[in-house]
Amino acid sequence: MSATADHHPAVQAFLDHLTASGKASTAASYGYYISWFEAWLATQGIDLLAATADVVGAYQQHIANSYRKRDGTALALSTQCTVLVVVRTLYAWLHRRNVVLFNPAASVAPANPPSTLVVAKDHLTLDEAVALVGTLSDLVAEARPQSVTWALAVRNLSAISLALATGRRCGGLLSLRVADIDVDRAEVRVAWEKAKTGRVLPCSAWAMALVAHYIQHARPLILNGRESEALFPSIHSTRMKHSAFVYVLDEAVAATIERNPDLTALADKRISTHSLRVTFATVMFSNGCGIRSLNELMLHVSWGQTAQYTPIPLEDLRRALLAHHPRA
Repeated sequence: MSATADHHPAVQAFLDHLTASGKASTAASYGYYISWFEAWLATQGIDLLAATADVVGAYQQHIANSYRKRDGTALALSTQCTVLVVVRTLYAWLHRRNVVLFNPAASVAPANPPSTLVVAKDHLTLDEAVALVGTLSDLVAEARPQSVTWALAVRNLSAISLALATGRRCGGLLSLRVADIDVDRAEVRVAWEKAKTGRVLPCSAWAMALVAHYIQHARPLILNGRESEALFPSIHSTRMKHSAFVYVLDEAVAATIERNPDLTALADKRISTHSLRVTFATVMFSNGCGIRSLNELMLHVSWGQTAQYTPIPLEDLRRALLAHHPRA
């Protein structure tokens, strides 16, 4: 199933409402998942506003039993839950505004994933992250300079590097504007993300240098005279979509595996856009970053949320016990 390019007018109104409420990143992620539902409805010949509880129930069964990702694997329970909660939220909003007479998704009960103290996401080791960036750099070098293919390769390298260097959520990354980047101070301005506003975050010098090169030389080729405030546009839209970034990352990981056969563990990992965020947290924490600082860098509401990204290995706990317990 592929995401639809254009949304149903009722869906677009819902997404516009989220954007106007200062939730642009939420609108982007919701639009991505709702497009799955719209595509499935199209295959069934059902209009979104005519869906019944049985229709939504059938979609729930489809997501659980039939939907497969690009690699042929089923969706994780957490993703299944998210997909259905988004549909339920959409219809609840439409019902409150009398667009539909009843909420056909009101009785949907997504399967709750087992609770865990750790974010259950495969992530990249430092060597794998370096190899990923190296592969993207090679793709830039192999493209014809100043061509659109070259410009897109530079964009992809810059976007993934910025994600690895700052730990931004996918929605936050794609909602960045050129005006949010301060090259001279190597800083990224976060206007709004998960209820945190007006934040300025530092960025690694190497990643900022890539972004600066991209803005000056590659981004104008992608826009081809069009106007856009977005830092990462595409050749078809003024802002790169979530589905496009997912595709870029999947292709980059596949190329990295092919070009680095020694990275045997990478082939068995399920790397998602959120994996880049987990990679940032893991690398920072393992290199001595305190949880208080990491909490601020990741824009988490609580320390407990940050702790889920930074499990302490058993060997580290053993060394701490031996070093500090008086009877160890």
